[in-house]
Amino acid sequence: MSTIIEKNTILVPVPSPTCKHLFIVLTTPEGDPPVVVMVNITTRRPTSDSTVVLTPGDHSFVKHESVIAFEHASLFEVSRLESGLASGALSKYPDISESLFSAVKAGLLSSPRTPQGIKDYCSSRF
Repeated sequence: MSTIIEKNTILVPVPSPTCKHLFIVLTTPEGDPPVVVMVNITTRRPTSDSTVVLTPGDHSFVKHESVIAFEHASLFEVSRLESGLASGALSKYPDISESLFSAVKAGLLSSPRTPQGIKDYCSSRF
């Protein structure tokens, strides 16, 4: 059984080891090899997708106005996430609330920036 579950948040060094983003697990591990869909939180900019906006208090990691970067939603192999957590390359943070989880899932399906393949994958799982 996987230690990666829906609502988990994982700090991932993307796009570089010195720049990390918090990712949210949106689906249950599934497939062979098992994968999950994840989206990341990023600082809000004038050109950001504002489908889901976060403010301090929405999650302990959020220190300023941020957004979900639906354009970067993708599948992640669970074994690679677990290896990264075991090695210390990745870090788990507190899970998101049920209300934020619902908002992010709805946002993924409605955002014009979510890749169509991810929308299709998630629409049958949410």
